Amino acid sequence: MFDVESLVAVYYPYVRRLALSMLDDGSDNGAAEADDAAQETFIAACQAWDTFRGEAQLRTWLTAIAVNVCRGRLRKRKRRQRLHQALTALQRLTSGPLAPEETALQNEADAHLWQAVDKLGEKHRLPIVLRYVHELSVPEIAAVLGISEGTVHSRLHTARQRLQAQLNHRFAPKEACDAPDA
Repeated sequence: MFDVESLVAVYYPYVRRLALSMLDDGSDNGAAEADDAAQETFIAACQAWDTFRGEAQLRTWLTAIAVNVCRGRLRKRKRRQRLHQALTALQRLTSGPLAPEETALQNEADAHLWQAVDKLGEKHRLPIVLRYVHELSVPEIAAVLGISEGTVHSRLHTARQRLQAQLNHRFAPKEACDAPDA
């Protein structure tokens, strides 16, 4: 009989260390991401328990699952970094060289933009990434996603509106928010 609690109790420290060694990039969220990856590993193991044939040791099987989970997270991280770099480069090309203070403000604005992009659902985030990072045309995006060109236009339009609304809200003047009630 399969006992999830025993499996987690025995292997969680090992799987978490493995995830931390693969995902730790020196940022403050490395430990949290390793915890998430370890949990995701055990969820995947529970879902695939019927496929474990016992030909390998349980630890080896869990290691393979954990490595695949971490690889997926690393791919996602790289995509986000490429998107961030592309948008930053685009902004710098259009705005010219910046003073140190302007650079700091621009970096903060870039971080807020990426947070806003990350908050978009996949159906809106993916067309934005394909269009502005990978520079695909609308017909190419439609072919890649298996949707009509009209749907691509609609999703891009909606995504831009949502990004604009999130960024406008974030950068609204504080005086308007802090004004005393009359």
